[in-house]
Amino acid sequence: MKLSGKTVVIAGASGGIGNALIERLAKEEVYFIFIGRSEEKLKELVKKYGNLHKYYIADFTNEKSIQNLIKSMKKDLVKIDVLINSAGIGVYKPFPDVGFDELRDSFYINVFAPFWVTQGLLPLMRKSSSSVVISLGSGMGILPREMRSVYCATKFALRGMMLSLAQEIRGKRPQIVLITLGSTLTDFGPLTVSDKKRKMSRGKSYFKPDWVADKLTNIIKSENRLSEYRIFPRGYSSEV
Repeated sequence: MKLSGKTVVIAGASGGIGNALIERLAKEEVYFIFIGRSEEKLKELVKKYGNLHKYYIADFTNEKSIQNLIKSMKKDLVKIDVLINSAGIGVYKPFPDVGFDELRDSFYINVFAPFWVTQGLLPLMRKSSSSVVISLGSGMGILPREMRSVYCATKFALRGMMLSLAQEIRGKRPQIVLITLGSTLTDFGPLTVSDKKRKMSRGKSYFKPDWVADKLTNIIKSENRLSEYRIFPRGYSSEV
């Protein structure tokens, strides 16, 4: 796919990977639609990349906010070429300590929001001859870990949902692509970037966000995409 002039929606535009991906895709001269919770951060993105681009504020922990987002986008936009579901939340704590709000918000942001946004924007994506949905999953959607029951549950759910959808609309538009991604050098999760760099000095491997952005851009541009890409740094189980 040639990306110049294409409409690219990024849900979760202010995150570490989201920011790196925006910077990389800007080189392809795309038209951005940013979605996020912080209007201040969204305005900063528009200021940085130009007033040609547009943003929408949405709270992915709130069903009404998500549905209002979809209504507004369907009213304002003609078509969408690329939808990137990159918003995410991680809860890392012992199972007995997980609160109801943490469980609910995790499923809303990691599972329900990409479901409703993808479903709601299907009519706009079907107006594009080469549309694709890219959803950012996690190695924790394959590899269960202690202290991550909530996060793993949501990423297992996202993986099943997106791969099932890929089968359901195979050969049609949009194409559904899941990125099952290993550890990345961002502040997402229980460790800061500084913490992760210290672990790197002791042999732990992390992807750099700009490397991930290059990889995702190449996948978006490819004419022969897979339904799932499993991308892991060194140190993960050979079974995944």
